[in-house]
This record gives sequence, structure tokens and C-alpha cells, in this order.
Amino acid sequence: MKIVLTLFLLILLGCSYPEISSDKLAYQNNFENNDLSDIDGGNLSSFNNTTVLGDYNNDGFTIHLNDVGKHDYIFISFDLYIHGSWDGNFNGNSDSSRVPDKWIMELNPEMNVHNDFSYNKFETTFSNSACFGNYCLKQSYPQNYPFSNNPKTGSLNTDLPRKCFGFFGGPSTTLYKIEKGFRSSGNAVVIRFYDQLWQPNAIDKDGISKEKCDESWSIDNISIRVIKYE
Repeated sequence: MKIVLTLFLLILLGCSYPEISSDKLAYQNNFENNDLSDIDGGNLSSFNNTTVLGDYNNDGFTIHLNDVGKHDYIFISFDLYIHGSWDGNFNGNSDSSRVPDKWIMELNPEMNVHNDFSYNKFETTFSNSACFGNYCLKQSYPQNYPFSNNPKTGSLNTDLPRKCFGFFGGPSTTLYKIEKGFRSSGNAVVIRFYDQLWQPNAIDKDGISKEKCDESWSIDNISIRVIKYE
């Protein structure tokens, strides 16, 4: 055993790992200056005494960055606010209505790299509900869908203000601080943020649609870094 351990340590010490040659901040925005340059589909609103990008419901936005320089990886960090009654991996109780409430971030969405969608996409679900005994509407975050976690797993704050009040106001807003990395190359970056929400019953007694009050999301404090290795 000692001989095997010694050989393992010698091999490990002899291994060389690539060093970072460049770590550059390519984009940063807290939206307090109402700056929507480089963003398609951007709209601003006020939430919890700050300016945020959103709120969105079955919609999203795209960031286009040019001249970021040659790189090997891109890292994206941001604050994600989940508003309303997201249902996670399953809506409803029957097999026919088990449709997830998805949230998706996709790098270079026009490209299907090697036909492997996990290569350039983070696709997850959020559940903003409470558990009742052993019954929970599970979510996938912080893993990819269809992984199963308890509601609000990985959240930073679960008691922020609602976007709406009344029957469709839902529970308090939940905040997630997220950072994700992707393999990337070239001199330009396109990142799409969007959702796929299922809300067949988000209509009030007067027939008025309440989708955004029922389920929506906002983003703040986006930071994008590009990294190159030697």
C-alpha cells in the first residue's frame, strides 16, 4: 500500500496543469443607470428598492458581446429573483399535466454544439412553494433538470417582497445568487436568458390574465468574465 501511495504522489506532483493567462471582465451591469446597450429584449423595473432587468414571463432577453478577445471559458454570475408560485418539476397531479416550470440560460443559442445541448445550456427548474408534510413540489436547481431537490434549495433569501398581492400574488420572492461557466471560444459571445412556464389557470374571475403576477422572474448584477489558459 505504501508503494502504491508513493507512486500516486509522484505521478500527481509530476502532473502539470494549465495556468490562467487572462481573466478579463467583459461585461458588468447593475442597471441603476438604465443601460440596456448590448441587450435585446431588455426592459427595466423597480424591485426591492433597486432597478432590475425584468420581470419576465414566457419571455427573456439576450446579451450580445463583441471583441471580448480569445478565450477558453466564460463565467456568468447574477442575482436571479423568482417571483410568484413557480411549481418546479411538476405542475398538477395527473401525468398529463406534469409540465415543469423551466428557467434556461444558453450560450450561443443559434449553435447546437456537437448536438449536445448540455454543452452550452443550463436548463433548470424552480419551486417557490412550501412543503406540506412529506409532499413537496420539487425543483432541479442547483442541478440541471430533471434532478430533484426540495423547494428553494440553494437560495440566498426566501422572504423578499411579492411582485403582486391578492390571489395571484403567490409567496414571497426568492433570491438566488448564481454563477455558471461554459466552454467558449472566438471573439464574440451571445447569451440567452429565458423561461418556459406553464400556467393554464392564471386567469382571474373577470377573465383577465394574471400570468406575471402568478409566475415571473427578474435579474440583477450581471457579471461576465472571459478566461484564457496558457
